[in-house]
This record gives sequence, C-alpha cells and structure tokens, in this order.
Amino acid sequence: MLPLQFALELETALNNQITLLSANTGPLPAMALINKFQENFYALLTVASATDVNIDKYPVVETTGLLGSDSDWQQFTHRDKPATDSVNLPALTALWSVYTLFDRSAQYYQQAAANSAHPATRLFFHSLAETKKMMRRRLAGIIQSLLNHYWGQLGFAPFMLGKEG
Repeated sequence: MLPLQFALELETALNNQITLLSANTGPLPAMALINKFQENFYALLTVASATDVNIDKYPVVETTGLLGSDSDWQQFTHRDKPATDSVNLPALTALWSVYTLFDRSAQYYQQAAANSAHPATRLFFHSLAETKKMMRRRLAGIIQSLLNHYWGQLGFAPFMLGKEG
C-alpha cells in the first residue's frame, strides 16, 4: 500500500472516530473547527494522492486554511468563558481521545516523511506532520483550559496528565 493511500484510509478512520465521539457525548468545544480541519485535510490528501510527483507539485499545505484563525481557537481557551460551564466530563474525555488521534497520525506522517525517497514527498509528509502537531497543540490548550476549570471547582488537581504512576 502506498503511503498516500494509507493516509487517506487513516484520515477516513479518524473522521469516523471523531464523529462517533461527538455523537456519544454532550457538546464538544471546538468540534466544528476540528471537523472542518479534518474535511480540509482529507481534501488536501485526495488532491495529493492524484499527483504524480515526477511531473506535478504537491498541493500547498496552507496551515491557516486548514487550522482556522488563531482568534477562532482563542475563544475556547478563555478562563472566564461561560461555555466552559456547559462542557461535561464525557466531552472532555472525548477531547483527550481526539488529541491522541492527532498525536498518532502526526507520528505516521513523520515516519512517512522519513521513509520517502523523493524529496518533494518527504517535504509534503513533513508539512502534514507539522500541521497535525499544530492541531494537537491547539487541542492541548482547550483541554488544559477545561482541566483548569474543573480543578478550580474541585479545589485540587486530581491527576497529572501524561504521567505514569
């Protein structure tokens, strides 16, 4: 299987998983931006999969078009945001899952870049990996904002994310 074909199947599976997660929880912050990102990312991959790198160029990976503007994302990380109160714990855990999905897919694109013989293909996959990492960082900001909200309600931090005990 070619790396771009695998990437298309991977992104289809990610889209399905994100749809499932959002259907099984309450309102997820930024889900509209996440879905838009995934749609645009998949469209970019579709164009790239039809590209013969020996004749044509891969499409440009435009991060602002894929991720959305910073102001769109900043609305989800304000400390006094009233929408934070409407987010339930299952929605927060769904965001953790989406974060992990983006993390793992970024790892795939990094490996695909490292294992590509053609310089243009390496650069394209590297750009995809960096875009996924940027999305992961944006999600991390939202998750941390929500955790701070919950920790403020609890009066203590119940656990440390990313730490094995």
